[in-house]
Amino acid sequence: MTGAQAPDRTARVAVVSRQVVFVAGIVLLAGGVLALVNGRTALGIGLIVVAGILVFLRGMWTLRRGMRAAAERERAEVPDAPVAAAGGATGVDQVVADLVGMNAEGLPYLIEAAPTPRGVQVEVRWKVEEMRWQTLFVKGRTAYAWRMEVDLDPTRSTYKFVEYSGKADARAAIGPGGAFVRANWTWHRGRTAGQSNMTVVEGADGQVTVSGSAGPRTSWEGVVSIRPADAKVPVFTVLRNHGWRPRFDWFGARMFEK
Repeated sequence: MTGAQAPDRTARVAVVSRQVVFVAGIVLLAGGVLALVNGRTALGIGLIVVAGILVFLRGMWTLRRGMRAAAERERAEVPDAPVAAAGGATGVDQVVADLVGMNAEGLPYLIEAAPTPRGVQVEVRWKVEEMRWQTLFVKGRTAYAWRMEVDLDPTRSTYKFVEYSGKADARAAIGPGGAFVRANWTWHRGRTAGQSNMTVVEGADGQVTVSGSAGPRTSWEGVVSIRPADAKVPVFTVLRNHGWRPRFDWFGARMFEK
């Protein structure tokens, strides 16, 4: 089986399984309700529980595929260089060159640097993470944003950083109670440790559009995710390899570099 055939087969299995679970779920729920109405409580509850288990398992499979897609993203190549001691740090020009040199078209983030009155500020910014989808009753949009500012002090070979994380979410749906629209935007300034944000959806063929580092893609499923550690780990690895440290270097500080 070639690499091109495997995704096609997975897509066919996903589409067929979704249809099977949808039809089976309706049949089981209808049978459960009828059984409850006719006084067969145990049977009714059993059928409803089985329907719920099928939907749950199908949802977990969708989530697993989304997590696999996020894990297959391109990773930054950290320059192979001897690790410098804290007292013999490399000059800021070489550090900035190595940081910016990790940029690649396939990476989901971009590293840029600009001089400041006190040294250099390195900005690490996630490129684009947005998904729009439409199903029979729901139309939605989810977008993630993240950037990190790292201030380099060449006089002390130290750095400090701050992160900005945001999420925009909007949904419009039509249900038994009528139509409704919900939208919210959250923004956080600070530092993160082990943070991960992800949204996975399925829809009709061609109704899910994802805009990411690889460009726009339209299909029947989609995933958008941001894991700051994917960008933070290579950036701070380069800094520490060059002998640079935060002003107060301790275990708690290193936790926020992942």
